Amino acid sequence: MATDLYLLFMNAVFRGISYLLYPGTMAILGLGFTHLNNPVSAWVWVLFFCGTVVLPLLSLFVFMRLGRVSDVFIYKREQRHGLYALGVFFSALTSWIIFRENALPAMVWCICNMGVLTLLFFINYAGFKASAHMAGASGLLGWVICLQPTVLYLFTSLIIVIMVYVARKGLSAHSHFELILGFCLGLFVTFALACLLLTHYGISCSFV
Repeated sequence: MATDLYLLFMNAVFRGISYLLYPGTMAILGLGFTHLNNPVSAWVWVLFFCGTVVLPLLSLFVFMRLGRVSDVFIYKREQRHGLYALGVFFSALTSWIIFRENALPAMVWCICNMGVLTLLFFINYAGFKASAHMAGASGLLGWVICLQPTVLYLFTSLIIVIMVYVARKGLSAHSHFELILGFCLGLFVTFALACLLLTHYGISCSFV
């Protein structure tokens, strides 16, 4: 009985972490880190939130309503194609609008998210599955490393990565390979794009 209660409790904890630290949350946290060194206007915050959180979530609920997606976490790989494609479109649109608002660091972060989503789409379409949760968490880590690698920010980002990894594995949502693939994808794509674009636009980058 005690074991059953423990398992139920841990399952609830893992699901809570998965809901709380999903990729949209990582995008908002990344903009928050950006805001600390490069203040972002309230209008850009609204635009970014709509493009990276509201529209993707609305798409998910519509797909669930239409029966094209069976659950919130989209466990079935083949059900992710359309949502990844829409995510890329929403990120591209948001990046373009933010660029017109001259909020370059926020735009670069949005492009990094678009790059990760694009590779997730192609990997998924090729028949493989990578953890989008891990890609989002490690993408945040890559952004922090590139933009402002203070001990506090790095520690916070690492804790988030560990929590997401443990939660997704605890729910048996992914294999270790899928989690590691997602981690590598998010970290290296974000870091590379961020360094390249921040340097291009003359914005301070820690490693260039």
